[in-house]
Amino acid sequence: MTSNAAACTVSELLPSKFEQMEEAVEGEIASDPELAQNRWPRIVNRLIATKATQAVLGALNQSVLMVLPGAWARAPELSEYSDTSKYPPDEETTLYLGEHKLAADYEPVVNVRIFNIEKRLLTFKLILSFQVRSASMKIRNGHIVSIGECDCAVEAELKHLVGGNPGVESVFHVKLKSRELKLVEALELTAPGVPISPLRRPAVTD
Repeated sequence: MTSNAAACTVSELLPSKFEQMEEAVEGEIASDPELAQNRWPRIVNRLIATKATQAVLGALNQSVLMVLPGAWARAPELSEYSDTSKYPPDEETTLYLGEHKLAADYEPVVNVRIFNIEKRLLTFKLILSFQVRSASMKIRNGHIVSIGECDCAVEAELKHLVGGNPGVESVFHVKLKSRELKLVEALELTAPGVPISPLRRPAVTD
């Protein structure tokens, strides 16, 4: 994928259907005292699973390359560019990056309203893994403001956090083949850009 790299969405990196979604819905309902006491037909669980899949994929219908700057911005190697005393706000810096790997993770949640009960039902962990071969970016005022040419591969994995517990992950699908992306034109980010995280230094104690 070359000229349309910016159009590739996160949802395209995931299956259009999750076979384990109905099982996940049933498990969360069974473990919730308020929901478990209601004995509605199983078709209700199936409907919830379908709507949950649609909600997750809809929420992830965003450009993959708009996620990448956020992953870069959290990298310790870029933290010095958040220091405006070293890099004045009105100066623009162009960085050229060689081959490297990085990942970004998020926790999408699904809230449901079942009859008169409304609550968070499902929590997921989304992991995006990038294999970058080359890239460039522009930084101004402690923010990544644009991505230049970028050649990378990316894959996504969605896991179910059982009971919303980060320590209990359930593999939710077979990972699809990684997608090749090649951006040949600069991609400008919405002003003021993505803020670069400053380096966290350990607290000094007496």
